Amino acid sequence: MLVRRNGAVRIPAVVAAFAVALLLAACGGGGATASQAPASQPASEAPQSAAPQETDGTPVAVALGETDPSHMYMKLDTTTVPAGPVTFTITNEGVKVHEFVILSTDVSAKDLEMNGDEVNEDAYTGVYEAEDIQPGDTTTLSVNLEPGHYALICNIKGHFRMGMFGDLEVS
Repeated sequence: MLVRRNGAVRIPAVVAAFAVALLLAACGGGGATASQAPASQPASEAPQSAAPQETDGTPVAVALGETDPSHMYMKLDTTTVPAGPVTFTITNEGVKVHEFVILSTDVSAKDLEMNGDEVNEDAYTGVYEAEDIQPGDTTTLSVNLEPGHYALICNIKGHFRMGMFGDLEVS
């Protein structure tokens, strides 16, 4: 129904909101809540969304980005979580594509074995990963973690050496 005021045709707010919702649905707006994939199946295939998602288990916020051309960061809002389901909400605050890899190991992230400009993932148990996180995107990765130590890294060539790593203790 169109409403005419002062000679202008106006669409009521309900109709406009419905039209916007249809447009977003047609464009594939992010509706997935979480993704879970072993390292051999990248989580990047899951829909990404800039909006926070519902979480399963313990939430952990992760920020990835660059501070300058030779320094990058991975910031975690917590470094300890209880064993069980954990949902990582990973936000790429930077201008480069990043990834988020979870390795089960007793080794501190800063001491991981290198193979050139990348961590030698074959030397560790790769638990899960979210690949190709585009600048400005946020994605979620839900995993079930056993007690132990986990090294969290971005293993895109050179990113680890520039500071993209962190440690997580699961009790």
